[in-house]
Amino acid sequence: MNLNRTLRHLRGVPAAVTAEVFSYDPDQSDPPERVRYMTLSEAKALDCNMCGQCCGSAEVDVPGEPLRAYTFGPIEQQQWARLNGGAPLIIPLTRTGRPRAWRESDGEAATAPPFRCEALSHCDDGTTRCGLWQTRRPAPCDAFPVKAKHYPADVRAGAYVLLNTKYQRLCTWVDVLVCPDDSVLLDWRRADGTLRRRLSPDRRAFVGEVFREAYRDAFQIGGMLTTRDWRALRKAEAAWRQTSRAPK
Repeated sequence: MNLNRTLRHLRGVPAAVTAEVFSYDPDQSDPPERVRYMTLSEAKALDCNMCGQCCGSAEVDVPGEPLRAYTFGPIEQQQWARLNGGAPLIIPLTRTGRPRAWRESDGEAATAPPFRCEALSHCDDGTTRCGLWQTRRPAPCDAFPVKAKHYPADVRAGAYVLLNTKYQRLCTWVDVLVCPDDSVLLDWRRADGTLRRRLSPDRRAFVGEVFREAYRDAFQIGGMLTTRDWRALRKAEAAWRQTSRAPK
């Protein structure tokens, strides 16, 4: 099943749709309509479309949202200069997008700054290229968004994982909820991975509960669920398999 989407398609999505995830409230909202429900193996099988939005804060283009809301994460003091001929590779930016010197706070996840990568180049067709792709890259580049080391164990333990692509609206993996392989949500989806429109109210409510907890985990709202918490939710899900797994 090929669930990849092209840059042309994504760039044609109205701003009102792409902004839907930004107005999502885990206490009140239904899951955004364009969320795709996939297994981890399906997500890993998708191809990067080289949009470049994970490669620099200024690459993130979301109408009505701060341009440089996205960060690389903690930046080590040497700024991966060993991978860039001795020159800093990941450059911290000010709030206005100007390069600045590394600060001690840049090495902390809670204070990670906007950034620019010196290895990124732009092509005439709107895609980008990484100058280090065939050699070595910083570890976050290899892990984002679907290859974090803990994802396989989390999914095997019954957790649902919302990939952290909230700001990368052109990314292949935007709005993907990774599901355990035996999840009933996989039976309730259409060919493109999104949910069927005619789900019964109780099934839609269950999906909302799953997405809400995965969203809170992804953005660390109110503390992440433990595997024990996810097992409790999965126990409730088992009731669907005891009745019928046929989509309604």
